Amino acid sequence: MDKKKTKWAWFKKFGYAFRGLFTSLKEETSLVVHIIIGVIVLVVAALLHKQMNPIDWAIIVLVIGIVIGMELLNTTIENLVDIVAFEYNYNAKKIKDISAAATLILTITAIVVGLIIFIPKIIMVFN
Repeated sequence: MDKKKTKWAWFKKFGYAFRGLFTSLKEETSLVVHIIIGVIVLVVAALLHKQMNPIDWAIIVLVIGIVIGMELLNTTIENLVDIVAFEYNYNAKKIKDISAAATLILTITAIVVGLIIFIPKIIMVFN
């Protein structure tokens, strides 16, 4: 009986995680934008499949996952700050701005990594 409860508790955790993802998708347009861009990048990579190697794929998927994960963390931090700070608070604003900056830095990094991977491959296709 104990093992069965543990097994179902483990599955429930996935349910909670998916519920959190769906809630974020409904409420956070920036998350939706990041996911759409991630899908576009994966489509471009698929179109360049002859030039792509497993390391390129791993880097692309990893960077997309990091950006989406950071966007989820940013959303979490913003919601937590909203719960704690009921009215305008300069420090609460700083926390939210810094969290958004972390997402921005990772997004810029992802763009640079994508350009480093894709530009030589696109040049190869057109040569």
